[in-house]
Amino acid sequence: MMRARSSSRLRLRLDRMRGQDDGVTMPELLVSIMVLALLMACVVMMVTAGQRISLGTKERLDQTNAATISMERISRNLRTAVLQSQLTSSCTLSSCTDSAFLKGTRTSVQFYADVDNPKNAVGPSRVTYDVTNGVLSETVQKPDSPTPDASGYHYCTSGVGCVIRTTILARNVVTTSAVFSYYTASDAVNAISLASGIELTSAQLKSVDSIDVYIQIQVVGGANVAGSSMIQRVALPNADSVVRTTGT
Repeated sequence: MMRARSSSRLRLRLDRMRGQDDGVTMPELLVSIMVLALLMACVVMMVTAGQRISLGTKERLDQTNAATISMERISRNLRTAVLQSQLTSSCTLSSCTDSAFLKGTRTSVQFYADVDNPKNAVGPSRVTYDVTNGVLSETVQKPDSPTPDASGYHYCTSGVGCVIRTTILARNVVTTSAVFSYYTASDAVNAISLASGIELTSAQLKSVDSIDVYIQIQVVGGANVAGSSMIQRVALPNADSVVRTTGT
């Protein structure tokens, strides 16, 4: 009798254990998969958003740094724009006294600059800033000799033995607006009107008294952030004063 009761109790326990080991049903499994998929999607979206924000911040910093460095370089050298005759009395031709500027368009400017020229030991450098296909470059050429003749300083033609230094200042420069705008002393409000591809005339080059430099840089693709812009009015003090270093 006792054995029968023990046996029946054992069967009841085994039946209960079997009843608690039914496994997971298909609906429960599908719900679990959906929840995990949603969690994974949220994690992926958060990581992607974080990467995009980080990339956008990097692009903005790169654009701003490039615009700042370019603006400082251009404005510093533009302020030294000088006539050849302002540095020496040896040059007597009108070309030495007419203008400090050789060329001016919406996207490029060329001029004589009294830069890296202690006590006129080198002479005025011929400096060019140009934007072509979104690339802003600086070209600096020193005169062949620090001693000019009656026709002024001379500069070699590009080729073997002719040293011309070209530096890329920035890429992805936007040129939908004028990079360089030119003003005269008689009208410091309205810029000289220039169509795309048109250069300043010789008379206009002589009258340039200040220049607006507008640099806008926008990286194409990536995070597609807005462009970084910087504008500065550069006065040309040397155009109205004598800075001759070889005499009084």
